[in-house]
Amino acid sequence: MREIFSYTKLFTILLAIFYILGLIAYFVEKEILFSLIALISLVCLVLFSKISFKKILFLYLIFFIGIIRASKSMDLPVILDDLISDKAQIEGQIISTKTISNKTSKMKFYLRADSADIDNKKYENLNTKILVSIDNSENLEKQVKIGNYIKIKGKLRVPSPSVNPYQFDYQKYLINNDVKNILYAENLELTKNIEFSSSYRDDWYFVLNKFELTRNKIIEKHSKNISSPRLEILGGIVFGNETINPDENIKESFKNSGLLHLLAASGLNVALIYGIWWWIATLIRFPYNFSILIGAVFVILYTFMTGFPPSILRAAAMLLFVLLGKIIDRDTNSPALIFFVGFVMLLFSPKMLFDVGFQLSFVVTIALVSCCPIFVSKFSESDKKYKEKFKNLPRFAKYFVYLFSPVSIASIVSIPLIAQLFVIPLQMHYFNNFAPFSVLANIAIVPFIGILSFVGFVSSIFALIPFLNEPLIKVFDVIANPLLALLIKISEFFSSFKVSLIATYGFNVFQIFLFWLLIGFFVLNLKFNFKNKKLQLAFVIFFCIFSMSFIKIDTFKNNLEIFMFDVGSADSFLIKTPKNKYIMIDTGKKSYKGWSSFEGVIKRYLKNERINEIEKLIITHFDSDHCSDVDKLLSLVHVKKVILQKDEPLNEVISYIKANKINYDVAENNKEIYFEPDLKIKTFKANFKDNNESSVVLLLTYKNKNILFMADSGVKAYEKLKEYLPSDIQIIKIGHHGAKDSISLDMLKTLKPKYALISAGNDGFHPNYLTLDLLYNNDINVLLTKNLGFVKVVINKEEIESYYFDKATKKLKKVKFFDKNKYEFHKSEYVKRFIEANESAN
Repeated sequence: MREIFSYTKLFTILLAIFYILGLIAYFVEKEILFSLIALISLVCLVLFSKISFKKILFLYLIFFIGIIRASKSMDLPVILDDLISDKAQIEGQIISTKTISNKTSKMKFYLRADSADIDNKKYENLNTKILVSIDNSENLEKQVKIGNYIKIKGKLRVPSPSVNPYQFDYQKYLINNDVKNILYAENLELTKNIEFSSSYRDDWYFVLNKFELTRNKIIEKHSKNISSPRLEILGGIVFGNETINPDENIKESFKNSGLLHLLAASGLNVALIYGIWWWIATLIRFPYNFSILIGAVFVILYTFMTGFPPSILRAAAMLLFVLLGKIIDRDTNSPALIFFVGFVMLLFSPKMLFDVGFQLSFVVTIALVSCCPIFVSKFSESDKKYKEKFKNLPRFAKYFVYLFSPVSIASIVSIPLIAQLFVIPLQMHYFNNFAPFSVLANIAIVPFIGILSFVGFVSSIFALIPFLNEPLIKVFDVIANPLLALLIKISEFFSSFKVSLIATYGFNVFQIFLFWLLIGFFVLNLKFNFKNKKLQLAFVIFFCIFSMSFIKIDTFKNNLEIFMFDVGSADSFLIKTPKNKYIMIDTGKKSYKGWSSFEGVIKRYLKNERINEIEKLIITHFDSDHCSDVDKLLSLVHVKKVILQKDEPLNEVISYIKANKINYDVAENNKEIYFEPDLKIKTFKANFKDNNESSVVLLLTYKNKNILFMADSGVKAYEKLKEYLPSDIQIIKIGHHGAKDSISLDMLKTLKPKYALISAGNDGFHPNYLTLDLLYNNDINVLLTKNLGFVKVVINKEEIESYYFDKATKKLKKVKFFDKNKYEFHKSEYVKRFIEANESAN
């Protein structure tokens, strides 16, 4: 069989695989390990395949090219690297379409910075990509067009990395998009509209600018006939247009029903648009090559209109290769073609490997190409019998009847079924959720989503025809309107179930591949009608390995462990007892920008660690930095009992607890609330008008060690409670994020702690330098989230061990405590920043 490529199918696939291995080796910093894996794999290929030795050497070379290409892709301009400024002015060119959030009213876009004035220092010839975030207004929106040149002022910041296990790494995400800086802009001035020039780069952005303007005009014309939210959904389906985001309730509905992918154009749209065109061209009996060429033009236009997202790029490139093969009379092998297209895309942009859309697109495409034919082939005989009955019908009637043949129905069912099965582990890995009705919802929308895609796209082409565009668009919108309404109804129906979206444990990479292998072996067993014993054995073996991968090693440890989440200047602690029970103290905060420490940190940790039950949840007091999203925690896991500071009327937390009949108690002074052999937990409470000093204090006693949690209480509360407390505290959680008067010299000399926990962020106010002075000058080991991020403390019979979450390796490492001399060296700068922060606040 002749192919479009000179390599065999297998060699084409191996080429892509070894290049991707090289990329992964560099990005995970395991070059030596992956080099050995690649070498062993190639030796096996020499022994068990017909691939020549020269090609084996070439594959090994491709592996190292992958490493080199990955390293080169990380060479970003470092001129603005790590610069933080409240007075930054940047000039440059807009290089992306804007996105606008309905939730926060923030507009974001990428800017290629050409020059900058930062703290009165000039920077020229930057050529640095930055992310701009600015409050949206009508005037600004009109100026922010791809390709335009602007001058913009604001605060320059470096994105934060993940500082907790399983937390989304925003810094890494932006670096993968070649960005190291964010500008939180205050105002914007248009300096020049994009125009044709001698610069290839400007000409390219000019073309994209014209496509963006055209797309906006098309949406505007549709808006005369289609109202919100149908208009936004049509824009998402046809163009993936993020500048007219639908209402948050619609987004939530589509997310819960498993149809969120429809609001962003995907590779499926490319296939549907071309498929329907081919069906029409066949009915009209256009010439073969003419039909292919017009279809190719449609695909290219559509790719430009959508702004080149990875899924569209992949689908368009693959389809164009196939169409080229058809024109020059060459067959193409689909799996080999998919890998070849992936190889080419990653050759140009290695960091695309970590794009979720790219991963989903390729996984789903490979799954459909590999598995659907096997599933559909089981209905081939019944399909022949069905078509035989209607062979004498007229041609148009026959086309309609064949839509309901067994193979057609099997295809409609198998495509969303197989796609969703392969997506599940990635969805759980990245988002910690799963929509159980997504398969049914996607099957329900298959019959008309293709029509919507094609109608929306073709009507958009007609929108460009002078004089005739409005009546033509109106005709198409009459067709689209009821289909969009039906789509919304289907989404609302499947999202209305209580279990429409389930919070799940996040699969790791090993479990993802095991899951895919299980599906693969199941499909192979289906192909051979479950008669091949070797395949059956392989399925059973991998099923056992997959099941065993969920066993938690920590279950067999009987230490007391304390986890201090890095939630900024807020509090959230999790305690694992020797009996593997969990106690939680506070739930963190929500920031003014809408970021939730529960959603971003705590929820992801609980689900990934498979913690589904909490014995006690202690809410030390009702300040927003200690009890945000308590309702979400209580709906996520089973909490046996909540301990509250007080029973306060009209309090949101208490109202939710009572409404949902959750077991709770009000904390009492010197009362034991939990007991295990060798472990007991007591609550203490002093009564003050000051809410902080009245917060619930906890004492954990484990064997001969005492751990004291002061919440937001300080010296005043301690003076009232000290008669109840032991005089030998090994670990103390410093009150109120280390604020002034949270501890005193007398308090430290009495309690004699060896370790101090402080949960504080980068707000400039906490911890107070006087508090740090007291701790360091009394030789107390300080564990501060501001410096360390997430902290884990392990207490056993003999010793106390402490670990922090390393931002670079994303692993827990043993803490090397802050040297007193080193603190003295940095103290003057720390004090200066602390005083400046307080002065600016006042």
